[in-house]
Amino acid sequence: MNKTALILLGGLLVLLPAKVVRAQEKPGELGIGVYMGIPFGFSAKYLLDRRIAVDTALGVQGGDFDVHMDLLTHFRDLSRQPPVGKLAPYVGLGMKIRDEEDTLFGFRFVGGLAYLIKDTPLEVFAEIAPVLRVAPSADSEFDGGAGLRYYFGSGSRRK
Repeated sequence: MNKTALILLGGLLVLLPAKVVRAQEKPGELGIGVYMGIPFGFSAKYLLDRRIAVDTALGVQGGDFDVHMDLLTHFRDLSRQPPVGKLAPYVGLGMKIRDEEDTLFGFRFVGGLAYLIKDTPLEVFAEIAPVLRVAPSADSEFDGGAGLRYYFGSGSRRK
């Protein structure tokens, strides 16, 4: 991903009107943003319900196209929350494909934290994911990264 694409994405997020966003905890929300890590590229997350979400990232790793998709379970009802915003740890299981000389296929076991910024449609997240490679040969590796997502909707801003 080049600087121009990042600048355009950032500009789009700043220019969108506030009334097109709503609270990220609601089912049907779609968050789109950047993923910095393995891979380096774009991220999307769709909430199926308050706890369950599907997320994906696509980008490049070492010059090769890389994509992963995970089914996540969030633990939003922590007894201790930060004074501002909401913290939601999550775990999940997914798959990874990387287009290298011999296409890699593997399973991801992901864990991470999402921080929902109060009064904004923004989520900051960080995760780590051991990957069990099953093709072209059995092996293991680690993915991980951090990013920022902007949530689209039709209601009010998150409180």
